[in-house]
Amino acid sequence: MRWLLSLIAPFKSELFAMVGVLAVCGIGATIAGYLHIQRQNDQIAAKEVQIDGLVSANKGWAAHAAEQNRLRDLEQRNVLLLEDKLALIEAQNTAAAAQLKDLETSNAEVRELMARRLPADLRRLLEQQR
Repeated sequence: MRWLLSLIAPFKSELFAMVGVLAVCGIGATIAGYLHIQRQNDQIAAKEVQIDGLVSANKGWAAHAAEQNRLRDLEQRNVLLLEDKLALIEAQNTAAAAQLKDLETSNAEVRELMARRLPADLRRLLEQQR
């Protein structure tokens, strides 16, 4: 062991200087690493806040999209009901037009019959009833 001390003795101050430099560099690297970790933690916290905001906004959009889908379904059902109602009204209109045509034909027949003179025997029968 003495031989090692005698070998190191002329370089003792340089060795202590190198150990000191390494210690200072180690402390500096530790501080730089700590500051880097702190900066990353701050960035992670900021990203978490941003993600939480996006999650809450996404929940709002999901609710909005669900409401829009519900309204579209309701609108589609209303369209189908209105189409059925329109078909029913058109069918009723067709039936009413046919009935009106029958009434006009019947009315024309009645007018034609009213325009004719009553036969003599029917006229006498009506006069007797009065």
